[in-house]
Amino acid sequence: MTLIVALGECMCEAARIADEITRLADNWHDLLLSVPAATAHEKPSPERWSISEVVGHLVDSACNNHQRFVRALSVDTLEFPHYEQNHWVSVAHYRNCDWGSLVRLWCEYNRMLAGLIGKIPPDRFDVPCTITPYDTCTLGFLISDYLQHLQHHLDILDSRITSD
Repeated sequence: MTLIVALGECMCEAARIADEITRLADNWHDLLLSVPAATAHEKPSPERWSISEVVGHLVDSACNNHQRFVRALSVDTLEFPHYEQNHWVSVAHYRNCDWGSLVRLWCEYNRMLAGLIGKIPPDRFDVPCTITPYDTCTLGFLISDYLQHLQHHLDILDSRITSD
């Protein structure tokens, strides 16, 4: 009985996370597109990311987590390399990307991820996942952490966009 309750709670949490990711993508689509491309591509300082680089980082994060989530569905334990975020953002040249295309990519990727998360079988939430060099966690933790990471960066974007 306890296992059934725990699995049911995981399903409810996954559904809540999927709904929240979809809500964020829907709410941020028009807000991000209202930012002029020149503003989005401008770096606030040499060592900080531009708005477009932050959105690009969120695309990279979605891409890495998409692989983690899918791979964890087909293995008993997942081992995945560390995500070198500064390198990824640097080599992607997000400041040179078409701003509208980047925003649409981020929104659609998150809508797709939300659909995936909402369909993960409950018995997979406890799959052990190791992302080098961090401690082992579970797929359920990675899913929850993805939403927290997304919200963290959107909070930063919110303060930058509303202050401009």
